[in-house]
Amino acid sequence: EVAFQVEGLAGRRRELPGLRVHELFEERVRAHPDAVAVVDAGREWTYGELNGRANRLARALRARGVAGEGVVGVVLERSADWLASVLAVFKAGGVYLPVEPGFPAGRIAATLARAGCRLVLTESGSTGTLDEALVSVGGVERLLVEVAYGEGHAADDLDVPVGAGQLAYIYFTSGSTGEPKGAMCEHAGLVNHLFAKIEDLGIGEGGVVAQVAPQCFDISLWQLVAGLLVGGRTVVVEQDAVLDVPRFLDTVTGAGVNVLQVVPSYLEAVVAALEHAPRSLGGLRCVSVTGEALKRELVERWFAVQPGIRLVNAYGLTETCDDTNHEVMTSVPERVLLGRPVANVHVYVVDEGLRPVPLGAPGEIVFSGVC
Repeated sequence: EVAFQVEGLAGRRRELPGLRVHELFEERVRAHPDAVAVVDAGREWTYGELNGRANRLARALRARGVAGEGVVGVVLERSADWLASVLAVFKAGGVYLPVEPGFPAGRIAATLARAGCRLVLTESGSTGTLDEALVSVGGVERLLVEVAYGEGHAADDLDVPVGAGQLAYIYFTSGSTGEPKGAMCEHAGLVNHLFAKIEDLGIGEGGVVAQVAPQCFDISLWQLVAGLLVGGRTVVVEQDAVLDVPRFLDTVTGAGVNVLQVVPSYLEAVVAALEHAPRSLGGLRCVSVTGEALKRELVERWFAVQPGIRLVNAYGLTETCDDTNHEVMTSVPERVLLGRPVANVHVYVVDEGLRPVPLGAPGEIVFSGVC
């Protein structure tokens, strides 16, 4: 009976398309090649331009031996070239390994070595600590994005077979509880999570998603590519704007952003700014919060200043392809929950023997399904 009750919480099912992220993106390219796909510091790339650049980069990776589950380190600032590089790794059949350019050389070296990375895609201006790291690792080739673009590779799709169970990416944890660990996630879990975001956050054709998270947080990946699977647009919000709340709100509003995700502590700063200077947030329809506990008081304050914009509490782990639970709120709830499991994912609370505990009893959270 208890197992039935817990199983009933999972409920939702979705038929997953038999395609990978880059293939779903390529479908949109064929449908709307001239639609804007990404906006970065004032420059815009259409779906056709982004796809062509990603294909040229992918061919450069293939020419250097990247094949099924070959790990490619991507050491780039948040930009349109970063987006093209992520798509290129998937198109080449490789594994995306994000590395922030500002990380210490020791951490970069340890990440590359533990992941078995033999090729790093980077750009001029982002190689300072990377160069130092490569000296200590050895055997890792460095490829500049601008060099890859200049090699004259074809811009048409590669059609490299990529399986649903093939490794898609590796994210290294912060190391707050010991040595950083590399979480390995497959294409099926990635696609399932992206469609959960598309469905529950209301991302549709023509929708605009803000990309604000640093490269080494797994939430950065859905922010980067989710909109591109349904004919939407990604707006890369520069870090200087993120650090200045009024400027951030101007940027989000000016870019017509519909979907935004931040941590609760940042949302609190946004709410404080709106309480001090009330304003419209333009086309913003949904704000997701994740990474920290969301307090009911903050939910109350949010709906007091923006009653028409939904709030989604998201919960999940890097090891489960990011978020497994979404709590969609259109008003202040009695209490803030982690939310229902996303489609195709089951969440259980179990004892030491992995047996479901009675409702309301404490236990460990475990996950199953496409995650």
